[in-house]
Amino acid sequence: MPRKIKIIQIIPTLDIGGAERLMVDLVKGLDKDFYEIEVICLKRFGVWGLKLKELGVKMFLVGQKRKISPIGFIKLASILKREKPDLVHTHLFGADIYGKLAAKLAGVKHIISTEHNINRSEGRIKKMAKKFVFKYNEMSVAVSQAVKDYMIEYEGAAAGKIKVIYNGAIIENFLNQPSGNGEKDKITIGAVGRLTRQKNFSGLITAISLIKNNKIECLIAGDGELKKDLQKQIKDLNLDDKVKLIGQRKDIGVFLSSLDIFVMPSLWEGFGIAVLEAGAAGLPVIASAVDGLKEIIEHNKTGILVEPANENELSEKITYLLNNKIERERLGGNLREKVISNFSLEKMVQEYDKLYKSLTGYARFIDK
Repeated sequence: MPRKIKIIQIIPTLDIGGAERLMVDLVKGLDKDFYEIEVICLKRFGVWGLKLKELGVKMFLVGQKRKISPIGFIKLASILKREKPDLVHTHLFGADIYGKLAAKLAGVKHIISTEHNINRSEGRIKKMAKKFVFKYNEMSVAVSQAVKDYMIEYEGAAAGKIKVIYNGAIIENFLNQPSGNGEKDKITIGAVGRLTRQKNFSGLITAISLIKNNKIECLIAGDGELKKDLQKQIKDLNLDDKVKLIGQRKDIGVFLSSLDIFVMPSLWEGFGIAVLEAGAAGLPVIASAVDGLKEIIEHNKTGILVEPANENELSEKITYLLNNKIERERLGGNLREKVISNFSLEKMVQEYDKLYKSLTGYARFIDK
C-alpha cells in the first residue's frame, strides 16, 4: 500500500463564502485512500468547520485576533513543523501570507495557493506582500483565465507558475428540484452573493425600479456590509413589495428552484460559482460582461451579457426574458449542458488531484 500524501489546507476562516466552500468541497472530494488531509483556520472555524468536523477532518485553530500577530505566526509554524505535511495549500490573503511564510519556516517542501478572485479592492501594501511571498509558491492556481491574467499583470506572478483550475459545482444538488417555472402569479428574479460593492446589487435594485411590471418579484440571497444601504434603497424606491433581501440561504438548490431568471450584476468577478449553480438548476442567466463571467456565459447562447453598471440595459434584458418564456428555456437549457460538461465538482477535484500528485512526486509514496 502507498503511504498517503499529507496535505494541509490553510484558510482564515470557514465562514460562508465561495473560497471557503471550494476548499471544503475539495477536502470532501479527494480520495482518502491517497490523501491524509488536515485543515488549519487562522481565526475561527465557522459554519463550514462544523461540516468538516462531522466528516472527521482533523482541524487546528490558530485563534489569530489581529491582522499582524507574531504569536499566531509562531503557533501556525509550530503546527506545521509538528504535523510535517508533504504539501501546504493556502487560500485567501491572510493564509497566503502567514501560511507560506510559516510553511517555509517549518521546512515544508511543497507550497501552493489558490487565487479565488480578482482583487481590485486590495491596496498597494497587500499587493506588495503578495509579490514578496510568491517566491515561496511552487505553483499558484487561478480559478479562471481572467484571474490568471490579473495575477500576472497586477501581482507579479510568473505565467509559468500559474495553473487554471475552474471551480466546480455539485451539479446533483441542483438537478431534479421542483421547478419554479410553472404557472404562478409572479415571475421571480433572483440573485445570490455577499452584499458588497463588487456584487452591485444596488444596480439590480435600480434596474428593477425601471421595470413597469407589477407581476415580478426580486429575491436577493446573501448578507454583508451593505445590507442597511440596500434596505434603504429599496424603501426609497418604494420597492418593498417587489424586492426582498432574504439573507443567507443554506439550501441554495431549493432557492434556485423557486426562480425564473437569475441575475449576476457584478462590477468584477474572478469566476462566479453562483452562475454555475444557476446553470445547473436550468435557469436563464443575465450577467455583467466582466472577467470570469465571460468564461461561463456566451452571449445569446448560454445567457445574456450586459454592460456592467448599466441599469437601463439590465432592466431591458430582464424585461425581454420576462416576456419570452421560450427564450428563458432555451438559454437555461444551453447553460445547464455547458455546466454539466465543463464545470462539475468531480472535474475540479480531478485537476487538483493531478496537481498534488505531480508536485509531490506521487511515485515516491508507493512501496517498491
